[in-house]
Amino acid sequence: MMTAGNPSGMNDLLQTYTLLGVGLRDDPLLCLANAVTWLDPLWQEADDEWDMPQDEDGSLAIALRVTRTAFPDIYMQAVDHLRQGASYADLDHLICGAISERGIPLDDLQWIGFGIPLPAYGVVLDDPDFYTAHPDTLPVLECFGVSPEANPYHITVPECIYTAGRLIAASLEAQDDERYKQVAWLMQWLFSCSGNSTIDYDYETMCEFQPLSWDKDDFAFAIDIIEEADGILGNALAGLAFLTSQPDLLRALQRNVQRIYKAIEKSKGKSDEPRIRLAWPCFTDGPERAAEPVA
Repeated sequence: MMTAGNPSGMNDLLQTYTLLGVGLRDDPLLCLANAVTWLDPLWQEADDEWDMPQDEDGSLAIALRVTRTAFPDIYMQAVDHLRQGASYADLDHLICGAISERGIPLDDLQWIGFGIPLPAYGVVLDDPDFYTAHPDTLPVLECFGVSPEANPYHITVPECIYTAGRLIAASLEAQDDERYKQVAWLMQWLFSCSGNSTIDYDYETMCEFQPLSWDKDDFAFAIDIIEEADGILGNALAGLAFLTSQPDLLRALQRNVQRIYKAIEKSKGKSDEPRIRLAWPCFTDGPERAAEPVA
């Protein structure tokens, strides 16, 4: 028994620690277990038993659990930085940056626990902020009778505009000129009919759906969605540049929209969309090639 007046007891205790340390180094299995607990502190979900920077909502602990399963290499980098005393801001930058490099846009660790974040490029035509962010779309949307100028805080967008947008997109997509196909992508973006959720949905609508999980299959699916969306948006913006540079094409667009509106008016009460053949100018001033998609 060790007492205050018995320093030999303290020596015995220190010798015991030394003996245990030697035994640990000499036993390969114990060395492996020690390495595991050092390199993988969450091997027993014991995140509350080791030191990490504090955050209000536990985002860092959640991020470490997610990366441990989905991105082991990122997890190991984060743990290494933790052992070196990295701050929450440092780890936020590290993890978000590494995941974003894999193709998933993540700008804040607080979102990682909700599933895979997807971009939301969807257009809301009755939102004045859209026209502030994309004033270059005004000449196009004015062909459909949409303009924020009359009352920027109360923009009325009747359903027939979306019907016209879909019909215009389908007609342009059927043209041989690849530039017209890019204008078709523009229509699909503006009128939310591309079939890609990140192109068709705005942020609020996207939040209504169950997000994808961080498992392998969902991650691959999310990458496909984002890559397709980026391609669509690039072509849509290239189509916008082409359309707004062609006065004849803008006039043809306006004429075709008016023909569609008249057809819709005549077919009121019918469930099917009107079938109407639309006319587009033929460009013969050079090779029919697509404009370069905007990065």
